[in-house]
Amino acid sequence: MGYDLERFVGYVNEGLLCCVCRDVLERPLQAPCEHAYCSACISSWLVHHHSCPEDRLPLDIGSLKPLYRYMRNDLNRLQIRCINAGQGCEVVSSLENLQTHEDECEFAFVTCSNTGCPVQVERRDLEAHLSECNFRSRECPNGCGHTIFSSDQSQHNCVAELRTELEILRAEMLCKVEEVRREMESRLDSQRRHMVQKESQLKNEVEEIKVHLSRVMCDMQALLGAECQRRQEFAEAELEKRELLELLRDLQPTRNQHSVEQADGNQDQEDLQTYGWELHTRPKRHQQREASFHASTHSLHSAQVVNLSGPPPSPQLSGGVRKAGSTRSLTLDCIKRKSREVTVI
Repeated sequence: MGYDLERFVGYVNEGLLCCVCRDVLERPLQAPCEHAYCSACISSWLVHHHSCPEDRLPLDIGSLKPLYRYMRNDLNRLQIRCINAGQGCEVVSSLENLQTHEDECEFAFVTCSNTGCPVQVERRDLEAHLSECNFRSRECPNGCGHTIFSSDQSQHNCVAELRTELEILRAEMLCKVEEVRREMESRLDSQRRHMVQKESQLKNEVEEIKVHLSRVMCDMQALLGAECQRRQEFAEAELEKRELLELLRDLQPTRNQHSVEQADGNQDQEDLQTYGWELHTRPKRHQQREASFHASTHSLHSAQVVNLSGPPPSPQLSGGVRKAGSTRSLTLDCIKRKSREVTVI
């Protein structure tokens, strides 16, 4: 809607009137056919029509444009009375400055700024109304800290208000404590389940370590038994060596007595050489057995470090030692038998 024509002082050009409401243009827009309209009027018209309200030519909202500058200048220079002239305002201003005046007009009605107050008073009487408004608020003069309205001052009870506020705070604290308690219980349950899982895992690991440890003990016992047997057989071999040396010293004087004895002596010498070779190679075999024993011990130690498990060592070492001992025993018996035969002859 435009400005009421009766508010203007002096002559108003016909071209400055809206073609829809026939009042003076407010926020004007112009059609391609050069007819001018109020912005609100033409927008409402084009909702139901698609033509100019003056000459019925086709028109849409996109073809509208601002008013010509010279027409806009003429419109701004028009003199208009204040909208609050009915309340006593006698100001007449240009249309360009009208909005600025009405925003500060002392005769304009304004709403009371106190919350809940429905009274509207003129701007010039607002301060007087605020001083006696029943909805004005202020702090309690007794020092309780509450804000009270003037209408409720006679019914205000500081003790009751403070008690009510204390109850509200207590209820809020109880709710917060309950929330914290539930959260802590949830966390404790989660930690408890985690600890139970860890305990079961540790028990399983302990059982595995016990199994590995028992296997290692069995392997160590087998190695200790093999070492004791090796030492015993080595002592027996040393004893046989001494006996053979004594027999060799006894057989030396009778070697050149007879030709038959010489042949027998040669045969015995060959046997002694064979056994001497065995005696010569025996330390090397002993070293080889020791090297094999140390290699087996090193392999077992590596297996314990890597996996803490493994099959017990093979008894081949002790079998080889027993086999070598039985061979030396047979050779010693043969030499002793030859010695007795030579002694008898």
